[in-house]
Amino acid sequence: MSAAAGPAAVAGAGTAARRDGAVLQVALFVVAAGLAASTLRWGISPHDEGLMLAWGRRVADGQWPYRDFWSNYPPGQTLVTAALIKLFGPSLLAWRIVRVLVGAVASILAFRLVRRDAGARLGVCAWAAVAGAMAWPLTPGPNALALTLALGAVLAARRHPAAAGALAGAAFLMRFEVGVAAALGALLMSGTRPAARRVLLAAVAVALACLLPFAVVAGRDMAEQTIGFIGIAGRQRLPFPLDPAGIGLDPNKLLELWFPLILVAGSVLWLGWALLRRPAPAGWALAPLIAVGVAYLLARTDEFHLVPLSAALAVAAALAAGAERDRPRSSAWLRGALLAVLALIAVHGWERQLGVLRHPPPRAPVPGGVGDGVTTNPAQATALRALIPRVRALTPHGEPVLVAPPRYDRVRVGDPLLNVLLDRPNPTRYDVIQPGLVTTAKVQREMVRDLVRTDVVVRWLGAPAREVEPNASGRSSGVHLLDTAIARQFRPLARDGDWVVLVRRRSGSAAAPRARGTRRAR
Repeated sequence: MSAAAGPAAVAGAGTAARRDGAVLQVALFVVAAGLAASTLRWGISPHDEGLMLAWGRRVADGQWPYRDFWSNYPPGQTLVTAALIKLFGPSLLAWRIVRVLVGAVASILAFRLVRRDAGARLGVCAWAAVAGAMAWPLTPGPNALALTLALGAVLAARRHPAAAGALAGAAFLMRFEVGVAAALGALLMSGTRPAARRVLLAAVAVALACLLPFAVVAGRDMAEQTIGFIGIAGRQRLPFPLDPAGIGLDPNKLLELWFPLILVAGSVLWLGWALLRRPAPAGWALAPLIAVGVAYLLARTDEFHLVPLSAALAVAAALAAGAERDRPRSSAWLRGALLAVLALIAVHGWERQLGVLRHPPPRAPVPGGVGDGVTTNPAQATALRALIPRVRALTPHGEPVLVAPPRYDRVRVGDPLLNVLLDRPNPTRYDVIQPGLVTTAKVQREMVRDLVRTDVVVRWLGAPAREVEPNASGRSSGVHLLDTAIARQFRPLARDGDWVVLVRRRSGSAAAPRARGTRRAR
């Protein structure tokens, strides 16, 4: 080979390697998106899906979070949902497509983070774990996008600290604690003081610029509803699921039952590794996200609270396993334990999704004009086909309908999704059905006043709403103002499946006066 040919050969090899790497990442993206999209149209979520779509509809109609309706989330995800509604109209499908793409991007960011410091094989392992974790449950809440922005911030911090800070600031708009964790992780990963300063300045600038309009419009209501929500969120805390009674020795069911414990134990293992090995500051970059994930999971150990910790811990475990492999005096058992945590996260996510595909539930299209092919169980679809035209006939377009839980002194979840399916707004500003909020006398008095805005109340008696949990949501607050007002002012008309339609009484002293000109929901 000539001297001139040497650099050309090296350049050609580098180009080929980059091309192969790009092809691999495209393939990984497609597989991750396909895994999540395989159940894209399956099932609806009355509470979580309903909240984000109802809030998005309010913002699309010109309302402001915190001032015009009560919201315990930062405004970011609500704005994303509102933009989708503006672009495509109310739809159960549009946000799901975006959620699938966001999850696939998160898996690629995990791959790139780990490949850079621990090699492609461990990068693929991290990708598999994060792709599985992000595939289900598909919910429109802010966790997925916040986590993706956070991983992007940590990845970009070395070469593009200002961009990393901007991504962390955007994550702050989705979830405050994830945004702070993203900024801290990017600071640790940035490597130099000048770079760290650029991260911090960009993060603060973006967060302040995005939140300032809402703070100006809503005043202290924003802080009271978002940060103040911490004071009542604990009312729905669940004990750790440990007792295998009733599920037998099926390894898949045991993994599902004990997965929250596995995640917490894996976090302790990773922390022990970090304290033992004392890595450089960059080695601690995932620690803030792990801490946030643990706190979020401990707040409520259900399947919806697994995702942030699963993804952050998978990346951290893969990086630690790679660092352990490269140590001169590596500990085989420690590396093996880290890889086991990584493998369990991957197996849990993929087995759960593939298990549903192997045993698909019976499904029927969601009626109402916003389903776009999304399905639910046949009994629920049948009930909705009767309920939706019934309520629409009773309430002209634009007139509100109150969708109520079985009782307001003891609540678990609500069904704001029904307002979306009915295309009828909520007459109150409380789409959130949360113990410590709508169970209080102050809020119920406000909602009683808002009853004058509607002629129809629909009680949702579904099993999720009636379930009694071992926490404050299972205990009565002793406040019955709103239930008493509904019983006095409304009478049962019909029942369709889990929904009971109540209409306003029109005769006798129980009839409530109507206030004209106040029919539009706030």
